[in-house]
Amino acid sequence: MKKKLLVSLLLLITGIASAQFTIWEDDFNDSDVSDWTLIDADGDSHNWIPTMDWQIDANNQTINGSFNILGSYNLNQATGVGYKVVQKNWAIAPEIDLSYYASGIQLVVNAQPSILSGNQDIYVYASTTNTDISSFTQIGTLKLIRKSSKGTAFADYTVDLSQFSGQSKVYIAFLTTTKTSYVGLEIDNVKITATTLLGIEDVKNSTTTVLKQNPVEDYLQLQLNSKLNEEQVTLSVYNTTGILVKEGKYNESGLLISNLSAGVYILVVQEGNKIEKIKFIKK
Repeated sequence: MKKKLLVSLLLLITGIASAQFTIWEDDFNDSDVSDWTLIDADGDSHNWIPTMDWQIDANNQTINGSFNILGSYNLNQATGVGYKVVQKNWAIAPEIDLSYYASGIQLVVNAQPSILSGNQDIYVYASTTNTDISSFTQIGTLKLIRKSSKGTAFADYTVDLSQFSGQSKVYIAFLTTTKTSYVGLEIDNVKITATTLLGIEDVKNSTTTVLKQNPVEDYLQLQLNSKLNEEQVTLSVYNTTGILVKEGKYNESGLLISNLSAGVYILVVQEGNKIEKIKFIKK
């Protein structure tokens, strides 16, 4: 029985190590971009907006399509009149935590040049500091292709983010093209994926707190770091996609996790600014 369990756990770990995890994703279907930072750097009051993609009707007029997107345009849809200033708009995604992921980290952007546009570029930037645009460095250019002036041309475009493996705070930003032929850019989906979790020995800030058993079945019991004040320690459990699935205060009897599905999780042990991270298996 123990041998079978060990084989199952090894298969589980191997499967997770080779899987493609979605760490973070926004499909804009709710039209809510309140967690994004949108900056109108050219100062003309036109910026990235949550809207519908543009299409052409039978009268060759631009109308709303059927995709919820994040878009930036260089002309007024209703009048067809171009803006006087070439757009320089920043769309900065929410803070992403990549501290649990090792390799194969990719930014995947499903996007298209808007209708009436030819091929267009989106410039991709990153920062590990904050959302101030002066802190960003360009890490790639997405060359969006449109072969027809009708229909949609959404496609996936990728940028390698492996250089940010282990970073607990990463900001990704999109800057509109500076080409004068620019009509519009439309992003249907943005996600960050990874293929490999950091090993227990690789997780940053990990740890002098140790698990009393691993794999864990019902209670997550700890031998707490003696430098931590146990009355102030909080415990947070995240799944492999970075979603918080359990939290509570530290106590000697342990944190009950019997309701969690079998798999690999990250435990974050925190007292104020002191943070330790431990990977464990729930069986």
